[in-house]
Amino acid sequence: MKKNGQTFKYLLTGIGFALAAAASAKQYRAQQRMIKLNQILEDVKAGLKHEGQIVGSWIEESPHLFSQNKRTFPVYQGGIICEREDGTNQFRFKVDARTGVVIEFSQI
Repeated sequence: MKKNGQTFKYLLTGIGFALAAAASAKQYRAQQRMIKLNQILEDVKAGLKHEGQIVGSWIEESPHLFSQNKRTFPVYQGGIICEREDGTNQFRFKVDARTGVVIEFSQI
């Protein structure tokens, strides 16, 4: 009977390690995604420096599906607000969630 109890103990320990590893991997992926999102936003903002002072910016944390040229792929949407002496300009953009490439950009 002692052997069965020890086997059960090892089984529970293994399950505990597996759950901890899965949680750690999930947290790492989420952290990497946030770093990527912040970098994407910084890159887009850097491209708009000539438009004036950036006073606001945002990017969605969750991608959604976007169709273009008979292709559907996940994208992040974002926006930037720039202030100039002659007024405020607002821009929207869509970025391919896999590559980080801006696929759509427009002034509102």
